Amino acid sequence: MDLDTNKLKSIVNDFSKAKILVLGDLILDEYLVGYPSRISREAPVIILKHIKSKYALGGASNAANNIAALGASVTLVGVLGDDADAKIFANTCKEKNIKLESIKDSQRCTTTKTRVVSTSNSNPDAGSIVQQQMLRIDKEDQEAINGDLENQILEKIKSSDYDLILLSDYSNGVLTESLAQKIIKDNPKTIVVDSNGDFRKFKGATTFTPNQPDLEKLVGHKISDDNSLEKSAFAIMKELEAKSLLVTRGAKGMSLFEGNQITHIPAINISEVFDVTGAGDTVSAVYSLALNIGASSVEAAYLGNLAASIVVRKYGTATVKIEEILEILN
Repeated sequence: MDLDTNKLKSIVNDFSKAKILVLGDLILDEYLVGYPSRISREAPVIILKHIKSKYALGGASNAANNIAALGASVTLVGVLGDDADAKIFANTCKEKNIKLESIKDSQRCTTTKTRVVSTSNSNPDAGSIVQQQMLRIDKEDQEAINGDLENQILEKIKSSDYDLILLSDYSNGVLTESLAQKIIKDNPKTIVVDSNGDFRKFKGATTFTPNQPDLEKLVGHKISDDNSLEKSAFAIMKELEAKSLLVTRGAKGMSLFEGNQITHIPAINISEVFDVTGAGDTVSAVYSLALNIGASSVEAAYLGNLAASIVVRKYGTATVKIEEILEILN
């Protein structure tokens, strides 16, 4: 793979020109951070003395956060409940410079994933500390949204200013097949799909970013080598009527399938992986950004791979900065 480093730098420096609409499942990540103080008298469990609570954006909103962190214009569309978590979510988006165009549904709760985290220091901001997740509580509603909410989302899309759509599906009921097909059939712009559910409902989208387990689920068998990967990827690409398919493969990097061409992109810094949480969102975000700027699929995939190599060295749903990408390119 022979890429022009100066061209890649130019693409990254132009990220601020991109205008992307992200649509999908909005998730609030809550962290309750505490310091172990003693054993409870009520049960044989550790009592954590609460130090602080913090919030992060997950799901489709993590992809939007990655886009905003790289200086681009991003509009985030989805459904929230009419509850306190929705207000926290909206305030967090405002802090991150994300234009939130949400629809409130009083029949649903705002999807919130609460993690109880213990630290090794009573001051969680102290230099080097150990953090251990002890428990996670998920509050979510996975029922498919109704036709009225679908129409409201379509109206939000029509009134938004964007050049590319990223559909981020976490199987929480927002991206129904009927909504996905209406968006794909009525929209001439590039549509990128990142899903942990059924990719088939997005048939006709421009490009897809499955990981290898997603691809295996689609074809119904294990992918054991490059030959079976290639046969599976080309078969699914044809079935989905996609122009390209970017398969993320963990320590094996990524493989881009476009037309009848295959490009294998090796992983970077696999010995320094701390946390893969949200890495897929980073890949889809940077891949979308680069495509929006006019990069080739190979250039966009390479930059997505590079960004992922940075974000996996951070804990939690993290973002990457332009300076970090340029540093590696330099």
